[in-house]
Amino acid sequence: MAKRRTLFLFSPLLTLFLLALAGCGANTNMMMNQDRMLMSMTVAPAAANGMNFAMGQVQFTAMGTFSRPPSPAQVTFMAPFSGGWSVSDMNIATINQNGMAQCMHTGTVTVAAQASTNSTSRPGAMSTAITATATLTCP
Repeated sequence: MAKRRTLFLFSPLLTLFLLALAGCGANTNMMMNQDRMLMSMTVAPAAANGMNFAMGQVQFTAMGTFSRPPSPAQVTFMAPFSGGWSVSDMNIATINQNGMAQCMHTGTVTVAAQASTNSTSRPGAMSTAITATATLTCP
């Protein structure tokens, strides 16, 4: 009977310990991400021809170099980073906020990804806009 009571008391204590440990890890990650700065960015593919992609749709990806690991990593334009995608001429091609470009007419456009780094996450922090570009040729 003593063995059963020991096991009964041990189980809730272990659960509380594991929950506390998991909670500590989550707070640490949040603090690390708050101080993680985007230093530079590239867009891939750097040059694309819509003729080589199904229905003239090209998926672009923004990769960033960050001040803390993981780096390089994909820029997702989510907090603490904001921004998005644009094209130089929406009559030639359009692009959505996931980086999927669609050729509309013949011509060449510049595809741009722009991200703002940690802006107001800390008192006195500055926002810095970083832009990277690629070229899309539409048949």
